[in-house]
Amino acid sequence: MDRALLGLPTEAEYVRQYCERTGRPGIDHWEFYLAYSMFRLAAICQGVYKRSLDGNASNPEKARHYGDAVPLLARLAVELIGGHPRS
Repeated sequence: MDRALLGLPTEAEYVRQYCERTGRPGIDHWEFYLAYSMFRLAAICQGVYKRSLDGNASNPEKARHYGDAVPLLARLAVELIGGHPRS
């Protein structure tokens, strides 16, 4: 995806602009916060997937696909914090 073509800032630009607007000098441990967010999203996706298995998801067909995102999100989070995910 060409972010510039779409008018979207890069991650670094977004963080810089956020810090400017909030008067912060920077965000220490930025990768930790990203990893935490990905683990949290993975947990939410797992919950949605589980509801599909239990038969109480609002959209069971769509909810089944949320489970596919869990390993990817967890792996990305581990990589962000310098870990090496298992194959």
